[in-house]
This record gives sequence, structure tokens and C-alpha cells, in this order.
Amino acid sequence: MDYPSMTPTFNIKPFEEMNKKEAKQYFEWYVSQIPERMAILKQVSNGQILLDYSKESLIPLFTWFLSTITIDQLSEEEIEAKLEDLRQYPDFAFEDAKERLLANTVELKKEDYALARDIAIYYGETLIKNYPQVHWTYLTKPKSHIYLNEPILDVTDDIGFLKRNPNNLLMVLIEYIKENDIQNTTLYEMFLMDVDSILGKDLDDE
Repeated sequence: MDYPSMTPTFNIKPFEEMNKKEAKQYFEWYVSQIPERMAILKQVSNGQILLDYSKESLIPLFTWFLSTITIDQLSEEEIEAKLEDLRQYPDFAFEDAKERLLANTVELKKEDYALARDIAIYYGETLIKNYPQVHWTYLTKPKSHIYLNEPILDVTDDIGFLKRNPNNLLMVLIEYIKENDIQNTTLYEMFLMDVDSILGKDLDDE
């Protein structure tokens, strides 16, 4: 399936290398693209799913995603190329990533990743439309933050806690897809967990 990717018109660095000006530029561009990306998602899904930003819509959306993607077996050359790319990371991270790769040598198509990124935006917008205290933001400090300079979801009140990176969430779920360890309700279940965090239920349990 052809799916247009979300690509900035300006050069970008890895998030951890961005300065504050570059992080601001990327964030403002990202948020400005949301209406267009949601229109593309609705167009490509071709009315098969009711994208009404209800939590229940996440189930048919993720079901459709699972039925649409293509999982290919990697060739030896592709595996070696991925390993070579992973060698840029510290030894402990490389060994962990290498083990995961060699245990499951499959990959999704680039178009599937583009679709996943838009589903991530839809996930975020669904949280926002149902819980107005949730908003898009980005953090430029501390420098050690796992989502430094990336668009994430946060809350504006003091009741709950949320530092959700929807794009990262979808990338994690893709790894489970590669391992054939996923359900069509998984994204919906993650939403319910985030709602508990938004409402402070996780804190109440402590």
C-alpha cells in the first residue's frame, strides 16, 4: 500500500542533537501537520473505519493496520546492513538490539512505518479530544530525558501525570508485531492505561 510519509521541508538532526531553536522549529512544524495527516489517514482508510476520536475507534483502526501491513523476511545483506547501523550505539545497546534482530529477522515496509506515525498522531489527538487537560508539548531539558526535543503528550493539571510519546509507542508495538505477539486491542488497552495516568489513578494506587 502506498502511503505518503510525513517529511519536513527543512533539514533535521537527531532529536538529541537539536538545540532549542531547532526543537521549536520541528515541534511547530509537527503540530501544524496534524490536520493534513489526519485527512490523509481518513482518505487512505477509505471509510473502512469511523475515525471519530472515540477510544473505541482505536480497535478497528489498529485491526485495519494489522491487516494492511506487509512483513518481509530480511536477506543476509539486509541483516548485515542493519547490524552495521546498530554498531554506532554503545556495546550494551548494540548487543541487546543485535539479539532482538537475529531472533526475528523480519521488517515492515517504509509505507507501514509512515502509516504507523499517523496512527500515533490519531492516538494523541484522541487523548486530547477526550481529555482537554492533555496537550502536545516538547522538553528541552534535562538533556538526559528519554524523549528530549520530541513531540510528546503532557497534562496541564496537577492531578495526573503523562509523558507519552505516541510515535515511540507505535514503534514499540511494531516490534511486538514482528514477534507475532500482538492483539488488535493492544492500542486501545494502552489508551486505557494512559487515561489512568491522566486521571491520577496510578498515583492513587501507590
